[in-house]
Amino acid sequence: MIKPHCFRMKKLFRMSALVLAAMAAFVLTGCSEGKMLSDKELVNVLSKKLGDKVEITEQEKQNGETLPILYSMKCADGTEFTVTRHKKQHGYFGSFYYEYACDYLLEWVHDHPELNSAIDERKLIHVDYGGGTKINARSFDEIHTAVEAACALVEDSSNNIPALSDIDDDYELKFDRPVVMVTFLDGDNEKSITSSSLFNFSDGTEKVDYDEEREIYNAEWKYVDDVRHGYIHVVLPDEILAKYGPGRLEVMLLNRKYDLSRARNEGQDLPIETGENLYTVSDWCNVQQNEILDFPWLASFAECTGFKPYAADSKSYTLARGDEKVVFRFSESGCFAERNGVKTDLRGKIEISTTSYGFELTTDDLTKLFDTEFKLDLVNGTAEITNMKK
Repeated sequence: MIKPHCFRMKKLFRMSALVLAAMAAFVLTGCSEGKMLSDKELVNVLSKKLGDKVEITEQEKQNGETLPILYSMKCADGTEFTVTRHKKQHGYFGSFYYEYACDYLLEWVHDHPELNSAIDERKLIHVDYGGGTKINARSFDEIHTAVEAACALVEDSSNNIPALSDIDDDYELKFDRPVVMVTFLDGDNEKSITSSSLFNFSDGTEKVDYDEEREIYNAEWKYVDDVRHGYIHVVLPDEILAKYGPGRLEVMLLNRKYDLSRARNEGQDLPIETGENLYTVSDWCNVQQNEILDFPWLASFAECTGFKPYAADSKSYTLARGDEKVVFRFSESGCFAERNGVKTDLRGKIEISTTSYGFELTTDDLTKLFDTEFKLDLVNGTAEITNMKK
């Protein structure tokens, strides 16, 4: 007769053996990608990818097991490039795998100066740099032309870079993707500074089509913002400063100050018109089960025009002015605001997550919800609510 404690021990032993076997199998096999390639395999893989014969011209000696190894290589098309092998690990106890980073496309762009015809025609300064081609705008007036040239370059199908895929089941080979960068020169010493706009070359598999008007406006705004912060030492007229408002505007509420944030128009989350200076107010509430919602910053803005917190629970927040009510409703199926029982069309957003409820409302939204009137001083970076209920 098998004693109960012996049965439990054997069962525990079998379970431990299964766990150890699974761990050993993971360590031995690892993931399907990321195998280490011999020199011959690396040459064959790249030759197949590039559609032309590749050779290793020099290989850096290995100084440590986990240190990167650099291969100098040459393609039969004349392009000289490098491949860097990185040894990595799947988690703390996982197997090792290898990644190969290849700069062939970057060097290919550098070896084809004819791609820059759109830049040369406009008499712009441009240089090769680690990520592709860099256009230096020497003044605010030159930004429009520089962005226009960058868009023309990458959107022209005759400038497509070779179509190379990173995806493979057996190894990790990644091709650095070249871009056209538009950056600015300081007015005092013509030193290139950090703000820039990036435009991706197309490989022909997907059409590149930039919103040129939006890109020009965003680049000009970045330049003006750098002037405001003293990164570029030039003097701009007030009409330019007013057209491209600052990143933040300080507004005085009834009892405290708040910084309005400029709405960004690079993406589609918050659609705004090109050239429009739109600002936002954010407020968030950490939520737990059955917690009552509270938005003090929203309440401060609403108070300026006579609205005050009226009711709140775990799914809604209400402000009232006499018989008028504004309600914010939160649910997994959708979040929205309504005034006097009518859903309000907002330009900002109301969101929920597992830990918080909140919103990012525009100054236009506050006008719709609470009748808030704003006067913006875009030169001096301030705002005023002109219809405060004091």
